[in-house]
Amino acid sequence: MRARDQHGMSASIEMAILVPALVLILAVVVGAGRLALARIAVQQWADSAARTATLARDAGSAATRARAVVASDAAGSATQCRGSWQLAVDTRAFALPVGQPGAVEVTVRCAVPLADLLLPGVPGTVLVEAQASSTLDRYRGRS
Repeated sequence: MRARDQHGMSASIEMAILVPALVLILAVVVGAGRLALARIAVQQWADSAARTATLARDAGSAATRARAVVASDAAGSATQCRGSWQLAVDTRAFALPVGQPGAVEVTVRCAVPLADLLLPGVPGTVLVEAQASSTLDRYRGRS
């Protein structure tokens, strides 16, 4: 009878050790997946913004169009940014003369929340940043 009591006790000790370890592993997998998906989404936002900006005729409308496309993509995405995403658009290439090559460069930043995973040592948010550039048509008129 004593052996049976000890067997039950060792099983509960094993479970007390095993369950938190499994929960920690699951939280790490979920956090890594969230970051991977956020990196992919933010890179797609940057790519779309750069391409859309190059279709504009002037630097002002290029920045406006880039911001609009990122806003639209972010609203339709499952990726959540703590606060709001940030966008920087470099439109200096619009000032170059026609015939000279130039590119619009875009940087998108998103602070991805991880605090809900309750992982020890993991910051509450991780900044995900993506850059993209798209070439302006060298023979199209620029303003």
